[in-house]
Amino acid sequence: MIQLRGVKKSFGQNEVLKGIDLDVPSGGTMCIIGKSGCGKSVLLKQIVGLLDADSGTIIIDGNDIQHISSSKLFDLRRRIGFVFQGAALFDSLTVFENVVISLVEHGEQNTGLLESEARRVLSAVGLLPELDHDGSAMYERAFQLLRNKKPGDLSGGMRKRVGVARALVGEPDYIFYDEPTTGLDPITSQQIDDLVGDLARKLSVTSVVITHDMFSVFNVADHVAMINDGIIQFQGTVPEMRACQDEVVVDFLSRYVAEGFR
Repeated sequence: MIQLRGVKKSFGQNEVLKGIDLDVPSGGTMCIIGKSGCGKSVLLKQIVGLLDADSGTIIIDGNDIQHISSSKLFDLRRRIGFVFQGAALFDSLTVFENVVISLVEHGEQNTGLLESEARRVLSAVGLLPELDHDGSAMYERAFQLLRNKKPGDLSGGMRKRVGVARALVGEPDYIFYDEPTTGLDPITSQQIDDLVGDLARKLSVTSVVITHDMFSVFNVADHVAMINDGIIQFQGTVPEMRACQDEVVVDFLSRYVAEGFR
């Protein structure tokens, strides 16, 4: 369980978050929505400790991340995967090097372990064919071809998948996605939505998705939280959001959802 109580954040005179109260249930997928610039990504970065809150508490599995030691925060972060907007791959590194970079940075030098983990996560995101006794040669060729590619050699959808694969390294309990479908065409966006949903079910991870794409919300969300004017305007399930009569929620949906999709 992730719990936020009274979380505030300002940048100079700009008060972005004015007191966020939010519960993220374990084992499901929560989408956080709101207008551009409302503080969605700021909130996500505070949850993982990339930004400090000005006030309030952020509790992850009973740990107040603003009042724990650096070593405990470090250990907690190792249980969190983060998929950055645009994937944020290192252009100078190969796919393999991008995927295993966190293990290397933590001192892992066992080549066999690094390759095994890369194969596992790249397979999990659908970038490698299923492995069976008849297809092992095809699988190996696909892995060797993919591992040496640079991000510039990949399509936008493939780069997103590599970014997700990197977040899966170490089998995290939580995965945070910052605008995972931004910049993608509708078909590729649907594929990424399907991937987010499949991983949540197969791996039993808790997923938090920052998005402005309401189609993604309807595709993957178990729970939805809407930020408006620095607070949580709505929190509930997708059916509850569709039935909500709050004027702000209704106006948001009317602007961002095609009439037939409701």
